[in-house]
Amino acid sequence: MNITIINGSPRKGSTYAATQIFKNEMLACGAVEFTDFFLPQDMPEFCKGCMSCFNNGEQACPHSNYSMPILESMLGADAIIFTTPVFVVQMPGSAKAFLDHYAFIFMGHRPRLEMFNKKAFVLSTASEAGTKAAMKTIVMNLKFWGLNRIYSSGFVMRAVDWNTTKPKRREKFEYRLKKSARRFYKEVLSGKKRRPYLFTKIMFTVCRMLLKRQDEETSLDKRYWIEKDLFKQNPFGRTD
Repeated sequence: MNITIINGSPRKGSTYAATQIFKNEMLACGAVEFTDFFLPQDMPEFCKGCMSCFNNGEQACPHSNYSMPILESMLGADAIIFTTPVFVVQMPGSAKAFLDHYAFIFMGHRPRLEMFNKKAFVLSTASEAGTKAAMKTIVMNLKFWGLNRIYSSGFVMRAVDWNTTKPKRREKFEYRLKKSARRFYKEVLSGKKRRPYLFTKIMFTVCRMLLKRQDEETSLDKRYWIEKDLFKQNPFGRTD
């Protein structure tokens, strides 16, 4: 099993500690190979809003040397884990900058069919509050990527880091993390394609309708949809 992990911060605090517990529990379940990317080191640039990815293709992005290897890793993985601490009741700017670089794989542009089969887990910690807000934006982006299932879990530490969290609270979180890791491992290993989210199906239908109206000669997105036969085929396939 291959898992790509997007670590939303270079700080090795509570979120990093929680991620290690999650990873170790998955490893205890069976063979897993993790590929870690850390932000902002592996995506040090902010999206410039130049629209090159939309108009000329993702390779035309001035930061494609960063964005494309990560995208290839995510597409080739069996699942994705996205972790984020909370900075000022939201995810860090580096995590948002990362997501901004992948607008071109939204369903309304050039969705990757591999994503429609994929599962993801979003993990967040905070010293006091903000995990829901931090995870919400990430989950919404992953839905627009077309992911089949997205699981999430947030932890409020009531402390500045994992080691200074009260022992009983830490033990409770460790139990939750290990339980979630085992479930996620079994879900990914099963290879089951779950019934798509209603949101995903509606958005895909709306995007298909809007793209049909675009001019094939000027719309790179429409040419992509034609090439991938997305106007006719059902990307959701057979579901359980």
